Amino acid sequence: MYTRAAGVAAALALGIAAAGCGSTDGGGGGITLRVAGQNNEEHPNTTELEAMAEAVAEGTDGRVTMEIYPNNQLGDYTLMYEEISQGTVDMGLISTPTHLDSRLEIQFLPYLVTTYEDVHEHYTLDSVLGQSMREIHQDQGIELLGLFAEGFGGIATNKPAADPADPTVDKGVQLRVPEIAITAKNTQDLGFSTVSMAYADVYQGLQTGAVEGWTGGHPLVNYLQFRDVIDHYYQYNNFFETTHVLINQETFEGLSVEDQEVMREAGLQLTENSYEIAESMEEEYRGKLADEGTEVVEFSEEELRSLAEHSRTQSWPALDDPQQVELLEKVAESMGLDY
Repeated sequence: MYTRAAGVAAALALGIAAAGCGSTDGGGGGITLRVAGQNNEEHPNTTELEAMAEAVAEGTDGRVTMEIYPNNQLGDYTLMYEEISQGTVDMGLISTPTHLDSRLEIQFLPYLVTTYEDVHEHYTLDSVLGQSMREIHQDQGIELLGLFAEGFGGIATNKPAADPADPTVDKGVQLRVPEIAITAKNTQDLGFSTVSMAYADVYQGLQTGAVEGWTGGHPLVNYLQFRDVIDHYYQYNNFFETTHVLINQETFEGLSVEDQEVMREAGLQLTENSYEIAESMEEEYRGKLADEGTEVVEFSEEELRSLAEHSRTQSWPALDDPQQVELLEKVAESMGLDY
């Protein structure tokens, strides 16, 4: 297992590999895994992925090497998920698309958790939620090795929202929402009007007035990409974002039992490290937004509980996919939530 340390060693040497994955070193019998990343070299999930690669190389005595391609060099996460499933890319630390299995939408369910205490308890591989996601990935020929906690999301706007803590009040703001029905429903249930828009168009939409805000980002994203076009940020904690450490199942099963265990342990350590990183990054980037002149609104624990109860009562029943409902019932029961 590795521990987080400031200043992870320099990134692994890059270079687009020739076609084919899991290439072997004929001299020593080792394997080199191509690993897709979606953020740049400075992003915490990239540096933690590099630390995982170091731990794996050390723990396997060089038998397994993870060659990391950050910043979507191999393609966007939707394509990468399919490539990992097919084995044409070995691994990735990526967002998880839902088009192959709608049950994966549970990770975007509004107010499934509201605090980092909840995250520590339930966003683990041995929780009911973690085991359920692992089984869903396995149906696609993919093994789940870890979860990287990215942070709680909120709502950013360029005009003030009326009475933001009261979901029954019309906020007077039109928000961009992704094409996820439960997200749109919950945003409306919080008092906002909505319009569906591709993520790539959000910045221009905020510039032109096509929308007056958006939901789907945590403080880091709002600071890095939208601070010039937003004036208010509301820390609703309306969803919790994770990226997943994934490996092609056939490739993983081709490793020795000992090397599999090294990779599992490294993935678990990455998961554990990410909790602290996410929480500290949220605080840091809320501060940076405030320094830029953005009004940052945080809610009390009581207000968050009230928002969560309202959302679970009003929004969750909108799920109409029987498989989604069955999974939610199982996960909610494990969390002690009524559904």
